[in-house]
Amino acid sequence: MGLNREFVGHEYEPIIHTVSEEEIREYAWAIGARNLAYFNYNGALSPTAPKGMAPPSYAVVYELPILERLWSDPKLHGGEEQARKNVLMLVHGDQQMRFYKPIRPGDKLEFKIKISNIEDKGSGELLVFNVVTNDEAGDKVVESDWGLFIRGIGSGQKSKQASKKREAASTENPQLAFRKTIRVPNDITYRYAEAAHDQNPIHVEEEVAKKAGLKGIVVHGLCTMSMAMRAIIECYIDSDPTKLLQLGVRFASPVYPGDILIADGWEIRNREGNTLLGFEVTRLSDDVKVIKRGTAEVSV
Repeated sequence: MGLNREFVGHEYEPIIHTVSEEEIREYAWAIGARNLAYFNYNGALSPTAPKGMAPPSYAVVYELPILERLWSDPKLHGGEEQARKNVLMLVHGDQQMRFYKPIRPGDKLEFKIKISNIEDKGSGELLVFNVVTNDEAGDKVVESDWGLFIRGIGSGQKSKQASKKREAASTENPQLAFRKTIRVPNDITYRYAEAAHDQNPIHVEEEVAKKAGLKGIVVHGLCTMSMAMRAIIECYIDSDPTKLLQLGVRFASPVYPGDILIADGWEIRNREGNTLLGFEVTRLSDDVKVIKRGTAEVSV
């Protein structure tokens, strides 16, 4: 049974979240980021160090718990039983984030959530949430688009729609701008689950993951995205997270604790002082791409 199209365009009441130093540190530690900007506040470590801020993808920490509640709403699915079935078949298909201002400790943020689209993809339906966060001054801080794919409820006909933005990220034999080896720690899913408030059992319980058809516990997609983000920041923009303006990924294959990943990035275009990068992340052991058609816009 397909999702209720009456929810397209539905906006929810705004929610307030106050950013803490502890949240930032835990999230940065979970994704393996050791950038001084994520740990230094008010010159506590060094008067010459950059002013403290959260990793750009930190916004998922306060967005996810609310979104999880909304995508489980029986009214969206046409009833409680169908909602349970659909949520079991839900996977994170893609994520888009645009960064306008750094998030810092003590910030009081207001975020609004809207269901921006429900699209039939043939083998399932794509549910898209748009989340916009503003600071106390009313300035936009970050905007996120969550693409959540529910398997098995589509029409069975292949969608002919294609994202030009995604196609632009794929280049034949690109000239590499950076390459980074990412070693995924064996305990990363437990640390990330706590830091990002994402306790989906496929990330922390072996038996549940296997029942879901996986070979074992899998790494959170957003954690893999944030590790790729870390590679871009470290390798291309001189470890300055304020220069990251946009990040987009398509999740292509599960990542497992202990995997060794290779992040490759290349330049697509340079315009008005900004560079658009394409990137992909590949598992070293079997050459499987776990992130495809990634894009990142940076200021240089």
